[in-house]
Amino acid sequence: MPGLSSLLDMIFPPRCVVCQRVGAAVCASCLGSMQPPAVPICACCGQSIRATTDPASGVCPDCANGRGPKHLDGVRVAATYVGAVRPAILALKFRGQRRVAECLAPLMAVPFQSDILTADIVIPVPLHASRRRERGYNQAELLARAFAKSQGLSVGADLLVRARATEAQTHLSRAERLHNVAGAFALADPIVAKTIAGRRILLVDDVTTTGSTLDAAAEPLRAAGAVSVWGLAFARPVAGGSDAGDTP
Repeated sequence: MPGLSSLLDMIFPPRCVVCQRVGAAVCASCLGSMQPPAVPICACCGQSIRATTDPASGVCPDCANGRGPKHLDGVRVAATYVGAVRPAILALKFRGQRRVAECLAPLMAVPFQSDILTADIVIPVPLHASRRRERGYNQAELLARAFAKSQGLSVGADLLVRARATEAQTHLSRAERLHNVAGAFALADPIVAKTIAGRRILLVDDVTTTGSTLDAAAEPLRAAGAVSVWGLAFARPVAGGSDAGDTP
């Protein structure tokens, strides 16, 4: 006998949050239009390396000058925050369209399998308790759970907390973003360090811009003895071309 979710789908078929086509929260056509960052990408932060830089170096100017992630092994993203990606992320983040995460998560497997390769624990970037109560869920956790399930990985959604509320990153400069999230994350409990020590951690978020939120979240994990910490986000804006920002 079909479950409640299946019955509801029969009565109220899901529609694509981007184009309104019936059949899925994000249809195959809209998913197919989502494009990864243009290559070559920075080996550290994962941003596209523009033609005006030296792609042979393997890193972007920011990372080459020490302005890249300090606590992460690297950052990778599945798609550029343009076209169908924007309405899909906004529906997931602000309109309660939780099923969008199940549609987007498979695209995250591409950068994971090509560059990151493995992880012992998948940890979503946490929301502050007040923001989670307001929203009712953590969109990064929905993505993390859907992605981890597809890869057969364990999720540690209760290992890391956002110890203080932070300002939305959208309109902040790089320096302001770093200051905004500095010290914002902590282990949920000191005993968590035993779970983290010696493990390979994958931090998951919906959108990253400079990587400052992911890097701040990685700091307590490194201090707890994680042997590696990678950041994986679904999307990143084109430099200077979007109003997206790291998760508040």
